[in-house]
Amino acid sequence: MKSCLRRVALVACAAMILASCGNKETKEALTKAKDLEGQKRYEDANQILVDALRARETEIRADFTSPKDQAEADTQAQKVQSDSEILKLEREQIPIYLHLERPDLASAVYNDILTGHPGDTVVYDTLRDPDPDIRTGAVRILGLAAKPESIDTLIGATHDSDKDVRRAAVAALGSIKDPRSVPPLIDALKDSYWFVRSDAAEALGREQDLRALKPLLANVSDSDNSAETSAENALLLLCGVPGISADEFASRLNDPNPKVVVISTVCLALLHDPRAVPELEKLAASPDTDTRLHAVKALGETGDSSVIPTLQKTLKDTDANVRGWSIIGLAKLKDQGSVTALQAIAADANELPTVRSAASAAVAHITGNETDPNAAAPVTPSGP
Repeated sequence: MKSCLRRVALVACAAMILASCGNKETKEALTKAKDLEGQKRYEDANQILVDALRARETEIRADFTSPKDQAEADTQAQKVQSDSEILKLEREQIPIYLHLERPDLASAVYNDILTGHPGDTVVYDTLRDPDPDIRTGAVRILGLAAKPESIDTLIGATHDSDKDVRRAAVAALGSIKDPRSVPPLIDALKDSYWFVRSDAAEALGREQDLRALKPLLANVSDSDNSAETSAENALLLLCGVPGISADEFASRLNDPNPKVVVISTVCLALLHDPRAVPELEKLAASPDTDTRLHAVKALGETGDSSVIPTLQKTLKDTDANVRGWSIIGLAKLKDQGSVTALQAIAADANELPTVRSAASAAVAHITGNETDPNAAAPVTPSGP
């Protein structure tokens, strides 16, 4: 316990004395690097630090004889990692790598620092930099580190005045996979920057937390198409969460917002809830192509043979994607009664090659030649 306390004290003291002590070579390297950094000669500044780090490591290792076993090698490595001079040089590398837009290298250096000096605050200090690009990079380092102890700091960064910092913070929170990330990610769905809203929705989909269901439903009518699509895709992922109730989606079937109705119906289909079928059959006749496409794709997911007549009808749709997904739906339902129609499509020289291929694959699947019915699916837009 005493040794642990001494180590914490040493780490705290190290940060305070960096500028006031150290050997001559380290001081000179830091001075030169800072001067070059001020001239925005970041590559040159980093080279000065790299050379100084190599020289310092060589100096430290010179005090040891050649290691006889792994234990001695580990002792040497620990001596290098915990050296206060190396700490100063590596701390200075962090902002330089961020200026060079290399958060990956900055993250690697940060991990080296933490190995020898657990609790070092260089990245957290960098988050106070007036340059938003540097703050963005610092947030990305924390995201790459993915340490739960950085969650509070990242939550604070979601309120940064710079939109790119906020976006990086949302992405970082999504990478940590912690329930505490969910509330700030939900808040980020209301951010003024569409990219933040989109990334927040994607992160919530990966979190698989049902607290996000209602906020995501609200965002399917986002003014930005990308953010809207991200919300839809996140809801589809939530449909696979154990314990999800179909009632929340069923209660939205009469929502005044048609986008909410469509995604709710699609989710019901994925949950194999029979309440989806009447609404999907109605949506499959919509004058809007995207709505028909979503409906047809969902019909094939219901597992309900009562939708077969509707899918047979949409085989003749004017949109190739709708026709293709009608074929896939019939294949999933293994409808023997559709084989003749599908064979005709596969042989139709006037039909698009992708649709013909999908029909051939569907026939093979239905007749027992097991082929993935999605294998020859036509190109489809993103979303449900």
